[in-house]
Amino acid sequence: MKLSIIIVNHRGWKRLRLCLESLRSLQSSPFRWEVVVVDNHSGGDQLQVFKADFPEFYFIENSGNHGFANGCNLGAKRSSGEFVLFLNPDTIIEAGAIQKLLGIAEYHPEYTILSCSQVTDAGKDDRPYGVFLEPATLTSFMRSVYKLTHKPAQETVLASGAKVIFPDWVSGSFMLMQRHAFDLLEWSEDFWMYYEDMDLCKRAWESGGRIALVVNVQIIHNHGGASRLNQDVKVLTKSEVMISRHLYIHKHFRGMKRWLMQSYLVFNNLFLGQLVFAVLGLLLFFRPSMLTYSRLYMKIVRYYASALTNKTWLSQRSVNYKKTTADNYETAKAEVA
Repeated sequence: MKLSIIIVNHRGWKRLRLCLESLRSLQSSPFRWEVVVVDNHSGGDQLQVFKADFPEFYFIENSGNHGFANGCNLGAKRSSGEFVLFLNPDTIIEAGAIQKLLGIAEYHPEYTILSCSQVTDAGKDDRPYGVFLEPATLTSFMRSVYKLTHKPAQETVLASGAKVIFPDWVSGSFMLMQRHAFDLLEWSEDFWMYYEDMDLCKRAWESGGRIALVVNVQIIHNHGGASRLNQDVKVLTKSEVMISRHLYIHKHFRGMKRWLMQSYLVFNNLFLGQLVFAVLGLLLFFRPSMLTYSRLYMKIVRYYASALTNKTWLSQRSVNYKKTTADNYETAKAEVA
């Protein structure tokens, strides 16, 4: 098996159908391939419908919505390809794009993680890459300032004609890896949603690998499948962005630098960036879009209270949350004794 394509789905059935239909174009490819779809406990009967409609693909029902990283790891462990492609269900791909990228990955084994350009249906550049989280890039405003003062990534033209840049990290919506590289790294299941791709790329860099993105090969990626279903989901996903940012800092920084970054983010989330919108949301409660800000604020306040009590930055949705809090409790008991 040359290539295993891993897709993690949660209630994004409409866009998943379009994605799987596009992957059928691989049937004419000169290599063996497989598609493994991990459904993160969407519920309902759609999974059975998809199994009947796409019998050539392999479907796995996860025991719960344990997050993107958990779903990716589960799918990878059930696959057998020499290369593993992690793909979002809200993407549309042509066989030619995958064949080109697979050829580059084979010729350049030093590229630990390989990605490509992504555009929306309307042709808008999705920019599926960025710089690592640092003190100068903590918030969206700070990242905007950073971009003004730093040159964009420079292109390198390969012998094949492919134009490649080497960003710090690329989006988990499309990540092509050699099997042995993935087995060494895997996705960190501390993350429930967001920043798990930056974390994976960071660990790849630290192990001596390279992150590459082919500029002149592109796929279609339309955001918003499972993360924008309704107001409840919006509150959940926006809060998880904040939570995962704290977790990333905890995992990759130490000492005073980590303390200052965490403290600034707490202050920003409670006062600078969210409080005004939270108050406006209460005043304009009759507008659901505004009330979302108030609900988001209360959710992040509860998270900080839980983080203090349980001594962990993990989201309560992380599969590792219960184990971590139990370990912290036992450690605290031992210190008291």
